[in-house]
Amino acid sequence: MTKQPRILEKSGTKDKLTGNWELPACMRGHESANIDDTSPNPLKLFPGARFSVMFRFLLASRICRSRMALFCRKNYGFEPNLLLILIAASEGHLQQGVLAGSLGIHKNAMVSLIDKLELRRLLRRVPNPDNRRERFVECTQKGAQIVTEIKANYPAIVRWGFYPLTELQIEQLGTALTQIIEGKQESPCPLVHSKKRKVVTTPHALHRLSPNGADSKATLRSPAPSAC
Repeated sequence: MTKQPRILEKSGTKDKLTGNWELPACMRGHESANIDDTSPNPLKLFPGARFSVMFRFLLASRICRSRMALFCRKNYGFEPNLLLILIAASEGHLQQGVLAGSLGIHKNAMVSLIDKLELRRLLRRVPNPDNRRERFVECTQKGAQIVTEIKANYPAIVRWGFYPLTELQIEQLGTALTQIIEGKQESPCPLVHSKKRKVVTTPHALHRLSPNGADSKATLRSPAPSAC
């Protein structure tokens, strides 16, 4: 008999008039207040930075990550990166290095994180039949059960993590994030300051008039090294 995934604690209620999701009870608690409410709003502290989409994106990322950290700690007792690895590993046999590169986690850090999941019996390393020097990472039955549980409760979890966005706004945000992840940056990085060759200016000839009538700066350049 297949074990049914448990339904996590209710994550907010829907306003019938606006269609928006109210703040979940766990977000109104003392523990969550330490995440979202103790630091002043940076947009009020630095109103001049409000124009920057990147500034707001980084702040929102920090808030969402803090909420996910609270969710992982309250439900499973571990950090978000462990849950991220667990969900990725549930897709099938993945080589440890590939898993680290795709998730943007350093290889050494990945080894330590997978060790933690192995100790909890959520992941296991299995040998690659085609290459004995490599090992695949796969979910155990216990780990797969957690992933199934996350997927079953996903709508409530994502509403809580992206509060106070509506379901439509969350869907639009997901589409935009996918475009960023899958898009290829072909244009070069914009340079505000172009690199210039460093020269030494003489103090007594800063504005000496050149023979053609234009102002010029006399410069001293390092002499070429003499041959030994």
